[in-house]
Amino acid sequence: MKKALPLAVAASVLVLAAGGFLLFTAIDAMKPGSAERGDVVGSWTDSRGARLTLREDGTAIGVKVPVGFKPDGTPVHTAGGSGTWSMKKKMASTADQEIEVVLDTGPDIRTGFDFMVNGQGAEDSLYLPVSAETAQQFRFERVS
Repeated sequence: MKKALPLAVAASVLVLAAGGFLLFTAIDAMKPGSAERGDVVGSWTDSRGARLTLREDGTAIGVKVPVGFKPDGTPVHTAGGSGTWSMKKKMASTADQEIEVVLDTGPDIRTGFDFMVNGQGAEDSLYLPVSAETAQQFRFERVS
């Protein structure tokens, strides 16, 4: 019985420490994405050939950027072209930072995209929300 009490205390401390670590990790993962202009300048791509280049001067180039999505997150249509980008003012402290990209995608056609930032300083990715009803994301990873 004397050995059981120290073992129970040690096990309880271990469980509490592990739970605290998991809770801290979960809270940290829920932090909204935010970035400064310099954090997002560069090239971003996904595994299906979509590409976005954001330049310091505010110009942008997009290749195969999804315009719409099927319910499973697969792009329905894509667009490409050159245009401009800007960081939107964050509307709420719990929201991801938004980047507005407007591309000239055809004769007299301009297409707007609202990219979101994942992680602090866009360290995780940029993404397009698949729909307002789901948390699905079409992610762009940094290339350069």
